[in-house]
Amino acid sequence: MKFYLYIIFTISLFITGCRKEVKLNLPEYEPKMVLEFYLENNKPLKCLLQESINFTDTARFKLIDNALIVLSYNGVKDTLVNTFFFDSKFEKIYNYHNPKIMQLEPNVDYEVYVKDNRGRELRGKTRLNNIVPIDSLVYNFNSSNKAAAGLIFNDDGNTNNFYRIVAFKDAPIVKEDSVWDITFNDILFNGEQFSFYTGYAFNPGDTITGRLYHLTDEHNNFTESVGNAQSSNGNPFGQPANIITNLTGGIGIFTTVIYAEKKIIVR
Repeated sequence: MKFYLYIIFTISLFITGCRKEVKLNLPEYEPKMVLEFYLENNKPLKCLLQESINFTDTARFKLIDNALIVLSYNGVKDTLVNTFFFDSKFEKIYNYHNPKIMQLEPNVDYEVYVKDNRGRELRGKTRLNNIVPIDSLVYNFNSSNKAAAGLIFNDDGNTNNFYRIVAFKDAPIVKEDSVWDITFNDILFNGEQFSFYTGYAFNPGDTITGRLYHLTDEHNNFTESVGNAQSSNGNPFGQPANIITNLTGGIGIFTTVIYAEKKIIVR
């Protein structure tokens, strides 16, 4: 017993002696403008403009106020105003808004220009993608009388396509944790029919909304890189991940959002 106590005491002294305060000389971080701007057909203009923060910063968000944000297309210039806009259905907040209802057109260049009160400038450009129609939205029951929704569509084999499918119970407020959401490409089913099913999460009487988003390349790259960055954050064995952006002078995403939608009532 004395021998084992001696060994433990010796190891403790060794560990204590190995402790050394290490000072990391981290490079000075320069904050950047971060923009999320999604152009939706038949929806008003809205975006979120904030500033990136250092990894050790305790602030969660740093919104940028009093910036100039201009959307240009077909010789038209629309300015967004620094005011809060709340999407009550999906509980999303934006800090710049213009009530103009957009009618997006194919083969048109949409450009955004941002300048903040520190003189920093940010630019981006995007175009409208085409709609991929939903072939059918169906449901089936399990033994507990709970329903799963299935969305079926046909992929165009002549192009590389990126998709996002969401399904949710239609309600005045749709909580994020109640939305079935998946983003993927068409590598495994190129040119073929594809079906996606949710879990058994719906009840008789529910109205299910299914949406099929056809993502632009830059939208998919941004979404994928954000997911990779979140996965590597705090993981000492993970590879560093950079956010892939289509903006110059900052980071984030500026893109069009287009989707096909179907609804079905569970009976």
